[in-house]
Amino acid sequence: MMGRMSVMIKCILGGMLGLLLTWQASAAGPVDPVAAKSRPRIGVVLGGGGARGFAHLGVLMELERLHIPVACISGTSAGALIGGMYANGLSLPGMKEAFRKADWDGMLSGRANRRDMPYDRKRNDFTNYFDLTLGVREGELRVPRSAINSQEIDLFIRKLTRDSTVDSFDHLPIPFRAVATDLSNGEAVVFDHGDLSVALRASMAVPGLFDLVEHDGRLLVDGGVARNVPVQDLKNRCADRVIVVDVSTPLLKKDEINSLFDVVSQTSNLMISRNVKEQMALLGKDDIVIRPNLEGYSAASFGDNQAIMERGLTAARAMESQLKALSVPEAEYDAWHETLVAPTAPEINRIEIKGETEFVNRDALDARLKQHGKGEDVAEVRATLRRLFAEGDYDRLTYSISHQNGRNIMSVMPVERSTGPDYLRFGMELKGTSPGDSSYNFMASHLRTWINSAGASWRNEVTLGNDPLFHSEFYQPFSATSPLFVAGYGEYNEKSYGFYYPTHVKALEIGVRELVSGVDTGIALGRYGEFRIGAYASRYRPFRREGSDDISGSMEAWNDNGVRALLVIDQFDNPRWPRQGYFLNGEVRVAVPAWGGYDGRYYNVTAEQVSTFGDISLRLTGKVRGNIMDSAGTRMVQPQFLGGFLNLTGYQQNELVGERVALARLMGYWRVATLPSALGSGLYAGVSMEAGKVWGSTIWHYPENNRLLHAGAAFLGADTLIGPVLVGIGSAQGGRLTGYFMVGVNY
Repeated sequence: MMGRMSVMIKCILGGMLGLLLTWQASAAGPVDPVAAKSRPRIGVVLGGGGARGFAHLGVLMELERLHIPVACISGTSAGALIGGMYANGLSLPGMKEAFRKADWDGMLSGRANRRDMPYDRKRNDFTNYFDLTLGVREGELRVPRSAINSQEIDLFIRKLTRDSTVDSFDHLPIPFRAVATDLSNGEAVVFDHGDLSVALRASMAVPGLFDLVEHDGRLLVDGGVARNVPVQDLKNRCADRVIVVDVSTPLLKKDEINSLFDVVSQTSNLMISRNVKEQMALLGKDDIVIRPNLEGYSAASFGDNQAIMERGLTAARAMESQLKALSVPEAEYDAWHETLVAPTAPEINRIEIKGETEFVNRDALDARLKQHGKGEDVAEVRATLRRLFAEGDYDRLTYSISHQNGRNIMSVMPVERSTGPDYLRFGMELKGTSPGDSSYNFMASHLRTWINSAGASWRNEVTLGNDPLFHSEFYQPFSATSPLFVAGYGEYNEKSYGFYYPTHVKALEIGVRELVSGVDTGIALGRYGEFRIGAYASRYRPFRREGSDDISGSMEAWNDNGVRALLVIDQFDNPRWPRQGYFLNGEVRVAVPAWGGYDGRYYNVTAEQVSTFGDISLRLTGKVRGNIMDSAGTRMVQPQFLGGFLNLTGYQQNELVGERVALARLMGYWRVATLPSALGSGLYAGVSMEAGKVWGSTIWHYPENNRLLHAGAAFLGADTLIGPVLVGIGSAQGGRLTGYFMVGVNY
C-alpha cells in the first residue's frame, strides 16, 4: 500500500513539474523560425588598438545583456584576439578573469620568468649590463628582430583558444575572420581556417615590437597596417547590419607633436586612420559605430584591462536605444547562446620535433619533450616548453597539434635564437656622492654557448674604468642532461680602497691588483642556483693611488692559495628591483700554507628575502664577511669594508675598514608607476633602514667604529634599459648627510 502511494505521489509531482516547465517555456515564448529567418544578421567588427582593445569585452557584454545574437565576427589585432576567443566559445566572464589574472608585465617583457631560468644564464644579472643582447654569427653583428619576444604571449593565446585548429573558421561557434598584413607587400591577409592561435598572433604582431609570424611562406605583421577595422570582411557577406567598435588611437594635434616619439606615433596613426576611413565608408545608415572614451589609456595600458573594459561597457550602454532594435526574444537568444561552447583542451598522445637545430643538442631536446606524450593534458607540455625557453637557447618553441586516427600528435618546431650562439652585452656604472667621490666603469661581456654537444660555454667579461676587470671561465657539463660540471677560470682585477680620518676626509687611497685562477667542480641546482668546490690561487699587489708614500710603501704583497666552497641560490624575480623571491650567496675559503701564502680562513655570506604587498615591496638583507684567525694567532691581511649607499648610507664608499663586518638592512620601495616594457619595469620611491658593525680595525683604530652604527636613506629610482637609475639622500650615526646619484647600484 505504501509503495503504491509513493508511486502515485511521484507521478503527481512529476506531472506538476512538467506543467511548470511547459508554462515557463510558453511564458518565454517559442522560437518563431520564420521571424528569426527574417531578422537581419548582425556582424561585429572589432578594431585594433593594442590594450585599448579590452574595451571590446565590455561592448560584447552589453550585447549579451541586450540579447543581440552575433552572426559573425571580424577582428584586427586586439580585436582579433578578443573576437577570436569569443567566436571559439570562450565565455565573456572567463575571458575577463583570464585577462585580470594574466601577468602582463611578464608577458610583455619578452623574457622568461627569471625565477625559472637556469642559474648559469642569470649569474651575471647583478652586473649593470644594458637590457639588450646582441649576437655574432658568421662574422656579422646581429640584433633581435623585435623588441619583445612573443613566446609567452603565444602560449597564453594557445591556452585561451584551447589549441583550436579547424578546416574553416565558419565552423566555429561564431564564424570568424582575422586580418594580418603581408610585410613584403602591405596587403591584407585574411585568416579563415587553420590554427586559430596563429591567426590571432599574426593579427597582433605589431611591427618591430612583437615577433612577426612566418606562415605559408609569408612574413605577417599586425593587421592594422592594412585594415584596422575590417568591415569589408563581414558587410554583405555574413552580415546584413554591422556593429563596429573602433578603439584606434586618435591623431595628435599640432601642439601635441613635440618629440621624436610623437612623430613616429603620429606617422603610424596616420597610416591606420586612412584605412579606417576606407572601411567606414562601406557602412550603411543602419550600421552602428561605437567609439569608447579611452582618454588616459594608451595602446600599452595592458595592466588597466579591467578599467578599459568598463569604458567599453559604458560606451555601449550609451547607445542602448539603437542597439535594442537588434534584440531578439529571450528564447531565440538563449537557443543561440547555448551554441557558444568552447572546445576542451586536447590530450597529447605523441610528441615529435620538426626541423633541425644548428647548435643546440637536438637529442637532449627530444629526450626532454618525449617524457610527455602519454595522454597528458597539453598544459603540462606547455609548462615544459616554458622551462626549455627559459634556458635561453630559443627565440620560439612553437607547436601545432594534428589529429590522426583518434590520437593527438604535437609537432614542436624549435627556432634557435637568431643572435646565438655568441652573445654580446654592454653596460656602465656611474656613481657620485655629494660631498665625496665619483667613479665610472664601462663593461662588456661575451658568452659562447654550445661549444660542444654536452653544452659547454665560455664566458668573458671586461671592465674599464675605476675598477678594471678581465675575467674568463670555461664551463663544461658532464653531458647535455647532467647537472654535474667542471669549470676553470682566470681573473685580473683592480679595486680601490679609501681610508678616512674621523672627520670623513680621505687620508689615503690604495689600489690592490689581484690575479686569481682556479678550477671547480660542482652541481647545477637547476633554476635555483649552484654549488661548487675547488682550488684557487690568488696574488695580491697593493699600490698607492692617493696619499702618503710613507704609508703605502709599508704595504706588502701577499699570496692566498687554498680551497673554497661556494653556494648560490637566486630566486629573485628581478635582480634590480625584486618584488618577490629570495637570494643566498655563501662562500668559505681555507688557505693552504703548503701551497704558498698565508694561513687563514675567510667567509662571506649574504642572505635576502623580498615580499610585495600591493605596490609596496619589503626587502630584508643580512651580510657578514671577514677573516678568522689562523693557527698562529695572526690575522689574514684582507681588509673588509662598509660604507656607501645602502651599506651604512652617509659614510663614503668603503669608509669603514676592519677585519670583519656585518650589515642588516630593511628596504621598502613603492612602485609609483609602471613603464612600458620596452623602456623598463617601473618608477620607484623608497626608504632604507640600516645597521652595521666593524670589528678589528687593521689600519685605523677608531673606537667609535667598533659600536653598532645606524643609518637610513630615502631615494627615487627607475628600472630602465640602462639599469637602475637612482637619486638618494641619507645619513648615518657618526656620518653626515650625503647625496647620491647612481646608474647601476651594488646593493
